Parts: sequence; C-alpha cells; structure tokens
Amino acid sequence: MTRIFSTKVGQGTVGVLLTLTIPLAACSNAQTQASSPSGSTGLASADREGILRAAAGLTTPSLSGSFDPVKSISGCDILLGRLIFGTLITLAPDRTIKPGLVESWDVVDEKTLDLHIRANMKFHNGEVFDAKAVKAGIDRNRAKDSAYAGSLEAIVDAEAVDDKTVRIRTSRPAAGGLLATFAGREGMIPAPASIADGTLGTTPIGAGPFKVAEWRPGESMKLRRHDAYFDPDQFPYAGIDFVHLTDVAAVRNALLADNLDLGFVDLEGIDALKANPRTGAQVNTSDSAYYVNLNTSLHDPPLDNLKVRQALNYAFNRAEVAKTIFGPTAAPKWQIFPKGFPGHDPALENYYTFDPAKAKQLLAEAGYPNGFAMTMQAFPTGPSARSAEVLKSNLADIGVNLTIVPGPNMTQDYHIDKKTNAGQNWWIPRTDPTLTFLSLYGPVGVLNTSKYSNPALNDIVYGVQGSTDQAEINTGLQQASKIIVEEAREIGVAYTPSTWGYSARVGFKDGALRDYGNACTGADFSSIFIKKT
Repeated sequence: MTRIFSTKVGQGTVGVLLTLTIPLAACSNAQTQASSPSGSTGLASADREGILRAAAGLTTPSLSGSFDPVKSISGCDILLGRLIFGTLITLAPDRTIKPGLVESWDVVDEKTLDLHIRANMKFHNGEVFDAKAVKAGIDRNRAKDSAYAGSLEAIVDAEAVDDKTVRIRTSRPAAGGLLATFAGREGMIPAPASIADGTLGTTPIGAGPFKVAEWRPGESMKLRRHDAYFDPDQFPYAGIDFVHLTDVAAVRNALLADNLDLGFVDLEGIDALKANPRTGAQVNTSDSAYYVNLNTSLHDPPLDNLKVRQALNYAFNRAEVAKTIFGPTAAPKWQIFPKGFPGHDPALENYYTFDPAKAKQLLAEAGYPNGFAMTMQAFPTGPSARSAEVLKSNLADIGVNLTIVPGPNMTQDYHIDKKTNAGQNWWIPRTDPTLTFLSLYGPVGVLNTSKYSNPALNDIVYGVQGSTDQAEINTGLQQASKIIVEEAREIGVAYTPSTWGYSARVGFKDGALRDYGNACTGADFSSIFIKKT
C-alpha cells in the first residue's frame, strides 16, 4: 500500500512542492531499497577529495542563532541541518520516501510505527547511533518547549524496543504520515553527549554526511566528510566550504570571478553566467515553486473582522507584483498550493482579484469607511521589500495607512513577540504538507501568531494525515486551503522561481541541479559532484 503526498520543501514563506510516495506496510522492498537518494550518474568522473565552495546565509535571520534542532525557528536552518544531522527519512529524486538514517520501517497499524535503525551507525564524535539515541531525540523534538511540538503533537510515546528498533505510538491515525515528517527537521537527531554538555547550540554533532570542521559565526563554515556515514556515493566529495553571502548579485559576481562554485543568484545575472564558459546557471520553476506571503494577525482589531481582511486582499494587486517585481516566471499566490501540485484548487485561482472599489465597500460594511492604521513588519531589502511598498500604496488607495517596520528576524519579532499587526512572511513549507497548516494555523503551531483555532480545519488536516488514498488526501488539502482563503487568513503575494549559478567544476549526477526551493533551504547537495581536473 502506498501513500502519496505533495510537499512544499523549501523565502519567511516558501516551499518546494514534491509528490511523495510513502510505503505504509513493511516489506522486503523497504529493507532492500537503495539508500542513496541520488543515483550514480557521473560518479566515475567525480573528484572525491574535492571541496565545494558554496554561498549561504550564515547570520540571523537565515540561521536561528542555535544549531540545536529544537530551537530551530528559522526555516533556513535546514540547509545545514540536513548535512550535519541527516534525517531519519530521505526524499529521493523520484519524489518517493526512502530510507535515511532509518533503514526500513513497519506501519504496524494506523497508530503504530516501527523504525529500524541502520547497523554500525555512529555520530561524528564516535557515539553509537542506536534506538536509544533516536528515541531520546524524538522525545526531545516533540517536547512542549520544542519548535516542533506542533508537528509532532500526534506522538504519545516513543519506545526503544531493542538496539535497532524504535516504536512510535500516536493518538490518532497518523503513523504513516510521520514518515514524511521525519524527512524534515523533526527527523534530525543530535549526539547525546552534545545535548548533555550543553554545547549543541554552538557545536552541532550529528550522524549526517558531514561534520563541522570549522565555524566562524557570521562568516564561514567548513564541513568535512563523515567517514562513518552509510552511503559514500550520496555526497561524492570531501567537504563543503560555506561562505556567508546573501546578496544575489554579489554571488553572481563571485561565481564569475571563480571565487565560488555554487550559489543563489539574481535573475538578471542568469544570461551572463550562461555566456561565460567558466560558469553556468539554472532556473528551477516547477520543482521549486515557492512563494512569499503576508500574514494578517488576528490578535488585534480590526484584523479580527473578516470583511476587513477580505478588503485588504482585494486591495492588493498581487498579479502585477508577481510579474513586475518577482519576474516573468513568478506567479501570483492565491492559495496555499501552486498550480500543478496536489492540493491546488483551480476554483481558488483569482479568488481576490484586484478590485479597490470592492475593497472600499467591504471596509464601509465593516464599519471603517475612512479606513484605519496598521503596522507590518517587513524584510528590509530585495524584492520582498519592494512588494511591501506596493502593498502600502495599494492600501493607501482604500484609506488604510500601513506603517512598514523593517526587520530581518520575522519569527522572533512578529510571530513570537508580536510587535506589529501583521508580518511579511517567507514560509518554508514542510516535507509533509499538513505541517504547513499545523505550523501556521494549528492549535500549538509555533508560528500561529494569533493562536487561531478552527476545529473544522484541524479535523480535515488530521484526516489527511491518517489517509492512504491519494484522491482523499488531495481533496483534504484543497478543503484546508479553501478555509484559509475564504477566511482571508493571509494576503498572498507570489510564487517565485529559484535561480542558481555554478562554476565549471560542478557536475550534476542526473544532468540538472535539484534544490529544496530557494537559497534559504538550499540546493540538494546529493545531486552534485565535483569534476576531476
């Protein structure tokens, strides 16, 4: 039996949307599946002692300020987390769920999941990666003070049955759905010693493919191969040297100067990179459909009024913003899932078509004929900042005075400290699409700013988690998305492409670079090899 998921992996709002085929019943296939998620194409010409030079965001808000998974409040943390900690489950190139640090699994029943740990696995510090360590990690990840309490709240117990088996019990039918969840940050397990001695936040130790050789906060990080990792072909090079560089034009120039091998670049620089024999570029659209959104918090009036929230949506010209600010390959965001992916509902497209007159009418009906004032935290630079200015102008046309408060740390300042009425977000969708709803709108979601609760929405999402029927899952995701749209819980902005530049040293196992949606969540480094010279 299989379970099909669409997921958003992958600025605060983002997502790569993938279709996941999840084996629910234990069988020999699960135990004999190839562990490498990346295939072997090009490995004969790979320089296994090569070091990849890559750009990444190494300061707040790109990183949370702690490498401890339970304190991970920035979606961008997953870029380094995958490489250092690894994940219990892996997303394969064909979009199926595959073994990761877990070798196989049994869905004993709809509320019981057995995870079978690989033999001879070790953490970077030599500690044994066994069922006891995995149980402790899962319990820690689901604790009340964890950033993932919401996404793992269905778990009621984790038990180390023996050295290589962890049994997980859930309060509702969700056992199979946890496999997709464990392909994300929820499936990252730190070394017990690093937890005990309190150094995990600054010195991360996991069982992933790379260990930290050098960390210069805010400047650079050097990762080197973990020789005890189970699959040497998954990442066929000796390490990655990350440098802090987030200005996309600067990344492009560094590539052209041969100072980098890989980075997220500006759309305007794609032609220059393709024209240079020492560099190349790739724009991922269908597999890297991510979006930027604006969340309207309900913790203060008048945003608790549905007609007011609907007016804000009708007042915003998102179609024009998508085209003129985010580029010709971007698309306006009308709903949770973009066109072409499970959960997308054609009936929700153009739901809030630009209509200032209707927006004014709704404001008058809500008791605000002369508008009102509100504040919104927004990213300080780049296309996101420009889109915020357009929103400000659009809202001024209907009498709403929007004050923009620039700030880079959206999660802390808006979601947690609630310093403004609204916040411009860059959501990183999760490996399990239901977690998008649970994190943003669920009862214990850490990013549920207004502590909104809708029992009907929760029931739909829980039903999707417990379903094994693709049509039923798709319908459930559409129903959940419809609730969010009809209640105007957010003002969608745009789904935007991911744009990558690379040097001539870089090869791709399957002929193309795969990614997790954007610069924040990073490239799929298992799709890359370094060419021999």
